[in-house]
Amino acid sequence: MKVRSQRISVRNVADLARAGFEIARQPVTQVDFEVHHALARHGYLRELVSANSDSTVFLETLCSATNGAGVVIGTRTRKPLDGTEVVERVDGHQPAERPEQNAGGWVFHQTTSPNPTFIYESAQRFEGLIGIDPGAREVSEWHGLAIRDLVREISDAASSLIDAPLLSLQCPAQLPTVVKTRNHDLRTRKEIASPCASLAVRFAIALRDASAAARFELADRFRELCEKHGYSFWLADTRPGHRQGNWFEVSHADGEFSPLYKGDLRSRQRVGAVLPVTFVGPARIGSTNAIASFLQRYPQVGVVGCAATTLSDVAFVHLQLAIHGVATDRLNRILGKLLGEATTPARPTKLLRELFKRLGLPPDPDGPGPSAKDPTSDYQTFTGPAFAYRPFQMPDCMAVWVSWEIARQHQGLAAPLDCLYRALAQVAPRVSPETVGSAGDLATVEYLICRATEQSVVRGKAKLAVPKSVLRQFSSGGVELPASKLCAALEEAWKAHVDQSGVDGVSELTVAWRESWLGHWTYS
Repeated sequence: MKVRSQRISVRNVADLARAGFEIARQPVTQVDFEVHHALARHGYLRELVSANSDSTVFLETLCSATNGAGVVIGTRTRKPLDGTEVVERVDGHQPAERPEQNAGGWVFHQTTSPNPTFIYESAQRFEGLIGIDPGAREVSEWHGLAIRDLVREISDAASSLIDAPLLSLQCPAQLPTVVKTRNHDLRTRKEIASPCASLAVRFAIALRDASAAARFELADRFRELCEKHGYSFWLADTRPGHRQGNWFEVSHADGEFSPLYKGDLRSRQRVGAVLPVTFVGPARIGSTNAIASFLQRYPQVGVVGCAATTLSDVAFVHLQLAIHGVATDRLNRILGKLLGEATTPARPTKLLRELFKRLGLPPDPDGPGPSAKDPTSDYQTFTGPAFAYRPFQMPDCMAVWVSWEIARQHQGLAAPLDCLYRALAQVAPRVSPETVGSAGDLATVEYLICRATEQSVVRGKAKLAVPKSVLRQFSSGGVELPASKLCAALEEAWKAHVDQSGVDGVSELTVAWRESWLGHWTYS
């Protein structure tokens, strides 16, 4: 009887495995998504996810804007009645996606396969922040090379050093709040908000091995790298009572840069154009590292912005490339012709290699060679259009962090975002006497992440760049800081507009000028 029960158990496991395999082959496992590459402008995201839009519904979302260009990525964007249409492709021969043009940018619609075995944000994490040139007012060519090489080092440490997934990547990023005291007297403690965004890379790595030894190994590698190049380095403070957004300084920048970024190829000339490129495929270890390693083979190609994460078991790696000496018009002309050809491949290295070849950029013969196993061999690449570089106005803006929770529903991101913009217009109907427009008209979504959880709720967090001149309306004296008054007024108005909207399931609305003051469950 015991032997028989064992056989039944084995058969049940085999049947379960077979059923799982069959389910995995069904089209329902495909994830549909949209990628928007657009000119960074006020209100683009609000218009895109508006409740009045009949085209898409955004649930899980990633949004980033810098250097005059923005990206909005959404998964499960099709309405339930539309279903998920799977486009059958022969692996390895999928042609590049032809973009759909809209006002100010390109839109890509596609599907891909997820990777349900990927390690998520709920795992133990190693989160760091590396400042490259915090005082920079504009992005130079050497900055792009520094960010590119830093992304390569971070992704290599995750995949090669500890064999772990890179969960998130963000540049530019806000540096930690500056805390000052007089003679270490806590009664004189004063907090000063850092600029809304700086030339810094923020990242998170999942730890399969949550031991102290693994953390020290990663920390030592990044500390040595930062000391070599003169970067500043912070680690997320994981002590009890410290929420996400609290940082512990490990290495302080000395103001000098490595000789690596002072040669002829490491020009201090301002970049001229930025090319948004988004890579999409099943989330797996080493994909970002493979892309960064490939880009290192081209000395004239830098990375001036990035935003990478996983949504719906799918990896989205968005990079802003700066190609030295190539004007925006020429880049778009060559790119348009390339994407118009039916034989242009969608795979990252194949498409970029062909693009760089047509631009006259040969790979560095002394650079890193291609790896034997490419984890992006089944990824899709969405490229362009190129935009003229525009310096970010972050020194003139303050960061306002917001977070929310909403029951999963058809309207998706539209309800909380629309109510937030209405609240901004209410609390600051005019930013300054010299400026026409309310805070709702002039605030920019610099970074946004929105995720669906197993409890059928969608949780989101965003960082808004709000003009500092709005603080004049809240500087009436008293102990409370003008920034705190603004955030308190905005949170109260936001909740009121949500109540008036009649949308059910919206809760946990918080607003703060420090990330660590948001709800404890917020994501990066």
